Amino acid sequence: MTHSVLVIDDEPITRYLLRRVLEGVGFQVVEAEYGLDALTKIRQEQPDIMILDARQQDDAGFAVCRAPQAEGSDRLSVVMLGARTQLATIQEILHTGIAKYLPKPVSSSDLLAKVEEVMCYAPVGD
Repeated sequence: MTHSVLVIDDEPITRYLLRRVLEGVGFQVVEAEYGLDALTKIRQEQPDIMILDARQQDDAGFAVCRAPQAEGSDRLSVVMLGARTQLATIQEILHTGIAKYLPKPVSSSDLLAKVEEVMCYAPVGD
């Protein structure tokens, strides 16, 4: 079974690099540039995992994280990437329902390790 990942980042190069890493190990990747676009893609594509940049130009990052739970779905696991490295801030972020947080810049090996951790503990779609 191929698992799908929704990558949300307003930087095209970041989306491209994440896509290359994830597709390189067999994931199906869907992209969204902004948080509001991601809400539509979540409903249409029903990804297993969402990887998003904490800083969205449309300020919808956390709204996107909460949307699946608000609709009664706890199936979508979230990995957030961001510049924050202070422990208190990261703990606060994780209390919002985000499964994993990775500070930028993130290495391919760290990203894949976190995605694998999330996949081990979350139900996935068909």
